Formats: sequence, C-alpha cells, structure tokens
Amino acid sequence: MYITNLQKTKPAKNLATDQVPVAVRWLLGEPEGAPNFELRYLSFPVSASTVYHEHPWEHEVFVVKGKGKIKTAQGEIVVQANDAILLLPNESHQLINNSLEENFDIICVVPKGTRSFSCQCG
Repeated sequence: MYITNLQKTKPAKNLATDQVPVAVRWLLGEPEGAPNFELRYLSFPVSASTVYHEHPWEHEVFVVKGKGKIKTAQGEIVVQANDAILLLPNESHQLINNSLEENFDIICVVPKGTRSFSCQCG
C-alpha cells in the first residue's frame, strides 16, 4: 500500500515547454508502484485549457471543483463539480475552464506510461 496527500505533491513540468499554466499533480502511478493506471489532479486557472487532442487510451475524469466545458466532435458540454466523464480511446476532446472567477479542478485516471500533457492559457 502507498498513501500520499495532494498537498505533498508538486506540480509537474510541461514536457513541451517546461511551463505548466495548468497545475498537474501526479498522485499515484508507476513511481509509486501502480501496475496499470496513474492518477493525476489537474487545476485549470481562469481561461486555461488543454489543447484539442486525442489518444489511443481511455481516461476517466471527475470534476472536483468549479465549472468547465468539455469540447468533443459532438460539441461543447458544460460540466461541474461532482460530474464524472468517460473519454473513450481516440475520442477528440478538450477540457476548458471558461470561468472568469475560479479554478476548474479535476481528477483524471490514465493508463500507466501515458504521462504527457499539453495545455494553453489565455
């Protein structure tokens, strides 16, 4: 067993730019001994978003705080605290904080070995 606390983790660096306007905190994963999945906590500041993207794995998202939007090929859907979202493999998507006042925080589960993240601000 392994136990950690969100407050003990540090935001990861964006692999593409070394700057992460979206705070990504890896809570559990391969370094902690997780054999299949990794758990991350993301905090989107005002107007921040991921890039519109897709990948060959599914991931599950749980909205912890705030409101945001998920953009897919079917359009944009508003999500809020306590919503759970399943994004299927190869489903194009973008997570967006469209709030002018508060962060949009999520927990996201991804398969082990898929630690990549791209975001934009503004």
